[in-house]
Amino acid sequence: MAVLCRLADPDNYVACPWDLIADLQGRDYWLGHFATHSETPLRLIRDRLGDDADRRIDAFREEFNRLLERIRNEPASFGQLTILTLDEHREAMLRSHGFDDPYREVKRREDDAAMALYPRVIDELATHQGRELIELLIRGIFAGNIFDLGSMATIQAYEENGLDFFATRSSQPPHPWLVDHFDALAERFADGRSPYHKLLFFVDNAGADLILGCLPLARQIGLWGTDVVLAANSTPSLNDITAAELRQVLDQVCRIDPVVADLVGKGRLTAVASGCGAPLIDLARVSDECNLAARDVDLIILEGMGRSVESNFDARFDCDCLKICLLKDQAVAERVGGKLFDVVCRFDSL
Repeated sequence: MAVLCRLADPDNYVACPWDLIADLQGRDYWLGHFATHSETPLRLIRDRLGDDADRRIDAFREEFNRLLERIRNEPASFGQLTILTLDEHREAMLRSHGFDDPYREVKRREDDAAMALYPRVIDELATHQGRELIELLIRGIFAGNIFDLGSMATIQAYEENGLDFFATRSSQPPHPWLVDHFDALAERFADGRSPYHKLLFFVDNAGADLILGCLPLARQIGLWGTDVVLAANSTPSLNDITAAELRQVLDQVCRIDPVVADLVGKGRLTAVASGCGAPLIDLARVSDECNLAARDVDLIILEGMGRSVESNFDARFDCDCLKICLLKDQAVAERVGGKLFDVVCRFDSL
């Protein structure tokens, strides 16, 4: 593993600064969240494996609850305690019980649904230009990012009504957003060209998030002249897209979109594994291939609440960085002075 070479101050970098050892209220909240949320992957596992999985599910639940109780009583017993370390404990325990990717079928289903809508999104983007085009792309990121099965608020919406990308996009709040650097971002692309040589784009969820939000933005920046590297999880976590799944999606998109096919064919749109296996990302522990790709980038995009707010919100880079997401957890939103379903468009430029 490597320290991302574009961190401006790697010696003082902290991926997730929310110290749950020091913050009793925060610790209680997140331990309760993980206890409740763990039932979601277990339900998916039972749906896939049937009653034969009950014994293994019960064994996982018992061990995981013991872990949470130990953390509650001895919060310093595992060293650092953050949302990221809790994520990593959960993923490791799921794998130890043989549950390597509980969300696999959900991701496939949502990828298929989003793929059917992809041509409509691209056709609509073709009718816009300038600032309107850039804003439509950014609002598409917000709308796609609601497909997040790590959030109890979006899980409820997904299970009750499904997720409607176009309705979600049209319901996004007007300016000013909670963190609103859109004007500075739009100015970078004001003449219909990109000032950037190469972009490293850390993507988040499968389905609409990737296919209807991130890929159209990556495609357009590629059309404006920038080489784009998409970085996705090395191993499964929640409904986050993995690098292997991302490459399969790109193959599918190439068959229906000649622009993406041309970018991929010329090596100007590629995918790498980030080295990550959690919804948050520690940029001091990225894969060697991700770090190699980062050496000559002049723009980084961190997309999704886990990558851009729960971790890395104040991380500094020696290149421009866009941090963009929809806030889908009340406690996370309050921590940055917002409310549930506020949006963040933070553009830090040199």
